[in-house]
Amino acid sequence: MNRRRLLRLSGTALAAAVAGCGGDGAETDQPDGGDATPTASPTPTDEPATDTPTPEATPTASPTPTDSAATPTGTPTASPTPIETPTPTATPRQAARVVAVADGELAFAPSAFEISTGETVVWVWHSNGHNVRPETTPSGSDFSGTAGDDGDRYDEGHELSFTFETPGEYAYYCSPHRSAGMTGSFTVTE
Repeated sequence: MNRRRLLRLSGTALAAAVAGCGGDGAETDQPDGGDATPTASPTPTDEPATDTPTPEATPTASPTPTDSAATPTGTPTASPTPIETPTPTATPRQAARVVAVADGELAFAPSAFEISTGETVVWVWHSNGHNVRPETTPSGSDFSGTAGDDGDRYDEGHELSFTFETPGEYAYYCSPHRSAGMTGSFTVTE
């Protein structure tokens, strides 16, 4: 692509972006045989032109004219309602139990509970420097707590989710705060 055409297309794209989608929708033919684009004079710049390809401008439809006879004279028309950007929401949890990790004290809340096989428990960290380490698990269970070993700690906002398929008694602790009594237990029933 030659530099003049690149500059013309860049200027045209810039002019179209600044001017919005106005115009009568008419297109003009380019003398060099290029795509039909609205004409605009390029804006001079102090920067040298480069051979970086620029995407071709895509013509947009002009707004549909309104029928002025449909609105009685003197009657105000309503402004269009602004489109609101939806607020992102957290992925809904399908948990049978949510356990708070250190929410105001060195404890799991609740510290003991019961769930059925196939149900999920989510541990949610409310402060820094904690982990979940299994003390006892039933034979056949693959629950290993948080990733890593006893020295790996996780901070506020971290979540551990696990779906329990093996029934039995489970006991767990927070390794850095075990001596402070930060322990928990639960039962998975069939």
